[in-house]
Amino acid sequence: MKNNSTFSKYVAPIVVLVAICLVITAALAATYGVAKPIIDENAIKKANEARAELLPAADTFTEYTGELTVEEKDKVYVQDCYVADNGSGMVITVVTKSFGGALTEMIGIDSNGAITGVKVTDHADTPGLGTKAHDPKHLKQYQGLTELTSTSAKDDANVTHITGATISSNAVHYGIYCALDQYKAMGGVQ
Repeated sequence: MKNNSTFSKYVAPIVVLVAICLVITAALAATYGVAKPIIDENAIKKANEARAELLPAADTFTEYTGELTVEEKDKVYVQDCYVADNGSGMVITVVTKSFGGALTEMIGIDSNGAITGVKVTDHADTPGLGTKAHDPKHLKQYQGLTELTSTSAKDDANVTHITGATISSNAVHYGIYCALDQYKAMGGVQ
């Protein structure tokens, strides 16, 4: 009788909890298996829409499979590069280290090396302060530029940085600088 009491008091609840955990884990794995392809498809669609927005003259894009620029390992680097099939330019996705963590942005560059647009696609910066550097009005100042003179927005005479959001401004700016370096390393649009 003593063993039965110990089993029902200590072992049975553990067995029940383990069984519940296994069932929940299986349910989560099944849900992920169903949702993952849909999430991936939506991410690709969203990225293609952003590319078309940043380089409107492009018809379709092909991913560049050559060497990608790394300005600072794990801090500022090109994630991917897509070249317009009609030769009108390229769209480069860059990841930089910002105030809130990783910041991902896409930069359109035409066949003459001029920036056609910049779009921040993912970030963890402070809403209302750091995100001022992501504002389309702020990013518009980069359109038409073919060169940046510094990796820091504060030190570059071509642009105005956001006071109070220096880290975020510099992250956006350094990412654009990196994209222009990628363009140059590729020898422009081939």
